[in-house]
Amino acid sequence: MKRTDSLQLVFLLLLPILIFFPLFQTTYFYTDEIVQLWLYKKGTDFNMFIPQGRFLNNWLFRSLYSRIDTIEQLKYLRIFALAGWMVSVPVWFSIFKRICKDEGLPGSLAFFATLYLITSLPVGISIQWAACMELFIANTCGLLSGFLVYRYGRKGWLPAIVLGVIALLFYQNGFGCYLLPLFLLLIARQKVDRRMLAPLLVYLAIYLIYYILIKVMMSQVYHINTTERAAFLNDPEDKFLYVFRKILPGAFHFSLVVLETNVIGRIIFGVLTVLGLWSNYRYFVRHRNGGGVVWRDFLFYVVLLFGGYILIYLPSMIIREDFASNRTLLGVDMAVFLWVALTLMRTIQQDRFRSVVIEGLSVVLVIAAIYNFRSIFLKPAQHEYTVLKTYFDKSYDSSRIQSVDYVRTKEDEVRKNFKVQTSWDEYGLSSSYFAWVPDAVTRQLIFEKTGNREAAGKIPVKVWKTQEDWKESGPQPSPEKLIVNVPELLLQ
Repeated sequence: MKRTDSLQLVFLLLLPILIFFPLFQTTYFYTDEIVQLWLYKKGTDFNMFIPQGRFLNNWLFRSLYSRIDTIEQLKYLRIFALAGWMVSVPVWFSIFKRICKDEGLPGSLAFFATLYLITSLPVGISIQWAACMELFIANTCGLLSGFLVYRYGRKGWLPAIVLGVIALLFYQNGFGCYLLPLFLLLIARQKVDRRMLAPLLVYLAIYLIYYILIKVMMSQVYHINTTERAAFLNDPEDKFLYVFRKILPGAFHFSLVVLETNVIGRIIFGVLTVLGLWSNYRYFVRHRNGGGVVWRDFLFYVVLLFGGYILIYLPSMIIREDFASNRTLLGVDMAVFLWVALTLMRTIQQDRFRSVVIEGLSVVLVIAAIYNFRSIFLKPAQHEYTVLKTYFDKSYDSSRIQSVDYVRTKEDEVRKNFKVQTSWDEYGLSSSYFAWVPDAVTRQLIFEKTGNREAAGKIPVKVWKTQEDWKESGPQPSPEKLIVNVPELLLQ
């Protein structure tokens, strides 16, 4: 490895620590984490991910969550994810570097793409939210699987299949990263060749092997069916349109936290797509070899380009669930970024000006990642935990309290109080917003104060959707009932 490459890699390895350093000294919980902390214990039959076909992920979560007992200890799972991505960064950087060298692409593309990986929303989510800590395993295994086939042909098929199935058993969408080496090949050459066919067939074959495996495991070992959200789709046309309504617009937001229904995000997607295609067309005409009709050949390239996006997102394309959350999009995010970055580098002819632009955009990405984590995500989550922890420690008396009434926050609670943006269920929401969280957080906080898990598990907890519902019920003050009015507490 050249000295420049080594220095770039050192910088890339230090970058996650710079962005996520507060993880080491901050205590908080966020939605599903608290449910997993309370339920993933030895002797319980809680298996959150088995019905979703993510057997290895369920094993990982049971292994790690069963070793911790408190909300404060959740930081160790987040540090595990941070360490996992730091180990994965050299893999991504080396693979991008090798393909760029093979295809004669700008050397700075590998550094720029890896920097974007670190600052991307999916990576940030998987580090700051322990409920997604497995993403580094799934996405990196997926990338390695595709690279082995790209680099070694048939000799790489067997290890590629093993890594591919592992990726799918952790997080299905992570396996889409398998296609990134082929996608980089496509945008480098702006055409398809025979070399791409065999890896594509292996990609589809791995899905088939995985499908057979989970069907056998579900019926013969676990004796259950997959969840409704993972059932095969029944409206292909609507799913295809969903790509352009939600999936690609989400990828073109890059590291910006944008509400999924925001029309501005779709405008950004449209403008960047049109400009990128126009620049690619000009490059296509200038570097064209051979005969044929130019516009027809370029149109075929465009079809392949968008077909690549769809194939990368295949696990979510073939199921009924329409939930293009940021954590599902890393493969598509990287493909979009590689295309936009390469287009930009080819458009800017002057090397010095190109370097200035890349460096400037890199700074913007890093600042965005820091802001996303520390201001949009961490500040509200830490505040809510501190408020709830303080209230339970002060107000809960095990000798007196016989039941709990818990009043949930509204969907826009964090947006209003902290003036931040919401994105899916990953940013800008109250940590205890979802209906399945209050029961677990109540029991966990009682357990942490009393040390009695059995008693915490038995206390009746009544959850109210809104303050209005609670007030309409005509609540009567009682020394035996603890009222946890979270919207009111968060304003204090």
